[in-house]
Amino acid sequence: MDAVGVAVIAVAFYIAWNIGSNDSANAMGTAVGAGILSFRQATLTIAIFTLLGAYLKGYKVMKTVGKGIVPSGYLTIELAVIALLSAGVWVTIATVKGLPVSTTQAIVGGVLGVGLSIGAPINWATMGKIAGAWVFSPVLSGIFAAILYKFYSYVVSNIKTISTIETLYKALAILGGSYMAFNFGTNEVANASGPIVGAGVLEPKTAGVLVALSLAMGALTFSYAVMHTVGKKITALGPISAFAAQFGSAMSVSLANIFGLPVSSSQAIVGGVLGVGIIAGEKIDKRVIKDIIFGWVATPTVAVLISIIVFRLFHLVGLV
Repeated sequence: MDAVGVAVIAVAFYIAWNIGSNDSANAMGTAVGAGILSFRQATLTIAIFTLLGAYLKGYKVMKTVGKGIVPSGYLTIELAVIALLSAGVWVTIATVKGLPVSTTQAIVGGVLGVGLSIGAPINWATMGKIAGAWVFSPVLSGIFAAILYKFYSYVVSNIKTISTIETLYKALAILGGSYMAFNFGTNEVANASGPIVGAGVLEPKTAGVLVALSLAMGALTFSYAVMHTVGKKITALGPISAFAAQFGSAMSVSLANIFGLPVSSSQAIVGGVLGVGIIAGEKIDKRVIKDIIFGWVATPTVAVLISIIVFRLFHLVGLV
């Protein structure tokens, strides 16, 4: 493998670290916010199940990100570096600010940006499907989460033993977070590995495992701020609402995985948290929601612009 190949893998690792730092909160932020799991317990669970998801089921979304937006043959190793680097810069900024933005949208924006820069035939039909999934994913998450919240609230209300309830709470938190982390591997990891698979640097399973390991490091080292935002700042969460938000959002992401669509677990979990917050009658912090929505709108737009700018810089110095 030449120096450019090493560079693209290094940038993919940087993206994966960003995903772990920012988006891992989507899998376990609610459980940590509800006091069910410690930060270290949450990050260990994320690492295990994300790795499994990336290895077993990540290839569908990798194909969409790597070859479905810009046709196969146009995305070179150099362009993959630009797309990943452009996405990573914005996600790092958002992570420092504690905003749970969409790494999915950042990478899709980066790939779209390089495609536009070289005049490649963009698959706008695929882009339309992806954009539609971005809209429907949080809505479905909220609906699923609200239904689950009502159902499990009824189940728990009929349990009389406190110890049984506490055991159930922890089991639900681990189950919901693990399911979300598995989907995290199948969908979010593919965002980082998709461009390097599309450029022919690594095959899908190898790329998935390597990127998942980098993601786990990001979760362990730099994810606390966003976990705090997701778990505590949007609305108050109890054990049942935490589980409902996790599992509802995971169900929404699972539907996207079936069709190979790269959706945002950030949008899904926020939709889930809002769904249970509304159905439970909790107060919603509208200022936080506005910040998050701003991130959703800004992310693909900024990623496209950064990608175009970086491409032009690389072109000026003869790198592309």
